[in-house]
Amino acid sequence: MATEEEFFTLDDDDLEEESAQESTKNKASVEEKSDNKIIHYAIIGLLVFMIILLAVFTYLYIQKKNTPKEDDINASQIIQNIQDKELTPTEENEAQNLLKKADRLFMEGKKGEALLIYEELSHYNKALSYYNIGVAKLKEKNYEKAIDAFEKAMQSTKLKCASALNMSICYLNLKNEPRFKYFLTLADKYLPYMINQPLYSYYYTLINYYKNQPIESLTSIKNPTADFYNHQQNIIASKALSILQNDALATYYLAKNGDPKDALSIGLLQARDGEFTLSEGTLQNAVNQGFEPLKSNIALALVKNKLGLLKDSADILKSTYDAYKERAEHTYPISVSLKSSLFNPLEAQKEFKKQLFLDDKYRYSLIFYYAPYHAIDSTKTVNLITKGVRKVEIDSLKPGIGYLTDSKAISNVNLAITEALKSVTDNKIYDANDILKKAVKLYPVHATLHYNLALSYAQIFDFQNAYKHFSKSYSLDSHNYKALTFKTFCARLTNRDIPKKELDKVKIRTENKEALSLIEIALGSLGLDLGYLEAKNSTFQHAINLSFAYSRDDLTMYQKSAHTLKELLKRDLVSNILYLDAKYDKSKIKIYARAIHGTLTQKNLDLSPLYFGGFFPKELYVRMLNIAGITSVAKRQLSVYAKSQKPTIPLLQSLAFASIYNQNFNEAYTLYNDLIDKYNQKDSHTLFLASIAALGSNHHANAVALLELSKLTDDSNFESRYALGLLYHEAQNLEGASIQYKRVGNSNFHSNYFTFNLKK
Repeated sequence: MATEEEFFTLDDDDLEEESAQESTKNKASVEEKSDNKIIHYAIIGLLVFMIILLAVFTYLYIQKKNTPKEDDINASQIIQNIQDKELTPTEENEAQNLLKKADRLFMEGKKGEALLIYEELSHYNKALSYYNIGVAKLKEKNYEKAIDAFEKAMQSTKLKCASALNMSICYLNLKNEPRFKYFLTLADKYLPYMINQPLYSYYYTLINYYKNQPIESLTSIKNPTADFYNHQQNIIASKALSILQNDALATYYLAKNGDPKDALSIGLLQARDGEFTLSEGTLQNAVNQGFEPLKSNIALALVKNKLGLLKDSADILKSTYDAYKERAEHTYPISVSLKSSLFNPLEAQKEFKKQLFLDDKYRYSLIFYYAPYHAIDSTKTVNLITKGVRKVEIDSLKPGIGYLTDSKAISNVNLAITEALKSVTDNKIYDANDILKKAVKLYPVHATLHYNLALSYAQIFDFQNAYKHFSKSYSLDSHNYKALTFKTFCARLTNRDIPKKELDKVKIRTENKEALSLIEIALGSLGLDLGYLEAKNSTFQHAINLSFAYSRDDLTMYQKSAHTLKELLKRDLVSNILYLDAKYDKSKIKIYARAIHGTLTQKNLDLSPLYFGGFFPKELYVRMLNIAGITSVAKRQLSVYAKSQKPTIPLLQSLAFASIYNQNFNEAYTLYNDLIDKYNQKDSHTLFLASIAALGSNHHANAVALLELSKLTDDSNFESRYALGLLYHEAQNLEGASIQYKRVGNSNFHSNYFTFNLKK
């Protein structure tokens, strides 16, 4: 985030006072001239007396020429010093002595010499007056009149540098680039004439500041020729350091002034340095003190946005817009972009070090990934058939046929479940989802069908439909604690209220440790009173232990569970990724990245989840490769496989996702269009990813349309809402942006894909 722009002028308040003093002195001198003339004429009347004294004066004059006196003063040097902001006591005395000398010379009849001194002082005084008029007009933003005054001030050689510099500033404000550069060059040309003056370093600083040479301007600030304008020089130092991306030191220089009016600039610098919490406090202080309320409020709203306090941000934007309308929309305009961490391995590593490896979405997805599908209930089928046969045998034809019909229906359901489970075994989640959707339409009150369908939806990140079918399954079978807990996971992921009363009831009536562990995870509790599950060969229970260990920050158990899971599933993509994360330290990210390269490029890994599976394994895989800087590996593998196979939904999803990370946005955009139009993949997550591809390939309007569809499909998709809010904000539609931000709320949300900066 950029700092406030500020124009620095050579404003010399004391010069006006000195000019007034000089004018008073000159006036007094003129009055004395009149008196001296009378005395002079009186002396002429005394011719006899003058003849006697002539020889004496002649003698004194010769002595004066040959012998330096105390009152012999360098007039030009004193005049040069008068233009500096402060004269030393010695220089002030010398200036007074110079005027006394001129008076004495006049009294002695040396009018020519006296008038030269008077003229030189008066000439400088006049130029100085014009200079001060120019400064006043510059402050009033009357740039044309300021330029006119500075041109007249340049009649004095000693004011040429300062006047030219201020004229360049005038032209900068008038957006006249050629004239700005011309007078800046002129100021630089006259700068050497100031080399012996106390303000030389300040002139040097200003000229280099406006020439956009931050290093040179810092050099003169660190080596000043006088202790003037410290406040302004601290501001310039701050700006120069900001240009050099040293925001921490820039903040230090600005804070040195201790000026409350600098709170806005300090807050912006802190924000640009990524110190958003500090910035929030500083900007709130600026708002409270009423300094530049429009800018301070908009800046505070942007910082709260970065902190994930989207409701607060929305409220500030709305109230500021109501107060200032269009002015608010044009204050600190933003530029939306995809995060550089999606494409830059170094940035990806930095961000990865700050992020949770398993946020809520991925922690629940880990459990969904390893959760078992429910199989057929053969015992129930056999019992129904037996009852049916017996009823028919004893002539209870109607009830008997009913039992047999039920058994046939159950057999058909079991057939569908068996077929779906075969697809699941081969990681063909989309195939399983299709089979189960058809079966549920035929048998809408079958708890197991709804549970399995819900699980397949959860694995393809369609949490809205997953929530719906887990809820239905639990209503049909209240003994299925997985349906209840998984429903709660989806409630959290879709911003719904959790069924706490139902969870508490199950906690009371069950002693099943697996059920109790899942309930604790669903409630968001650490479950510290619960031990870990024995797990043994249950990959599902190891996933539960992993989730608990991660939440509890129990590294020992996290590593143990990840190691065991990898031993049980040596070729499994997810178990290998979890093992990497458990084994390697994020703080040693380079070592971590090398380990990713070595592990995830092995030929014996089972990549079938990329070709047939849901989103969780493919997103983990591509993101991990991104940290190692080798997403091209995934893209190449998928492209080779796609050439030899019939296109499938999961394969196209994987290829499109990998294309985003390889910045092949046009290819990704085409693939997502096919998924949406040809394969009817209109879930919120697919629509959101398609919007990323659209934005990357410069289809801005289509990106907005896709985000609107994604939001309508799942109004709890915070990624879509946030991105939509940013794009409205970028278009200076603060009202539209506020609506989207408010729906996200103060949820500490941080997008994995989108970010913003201030427009330059």
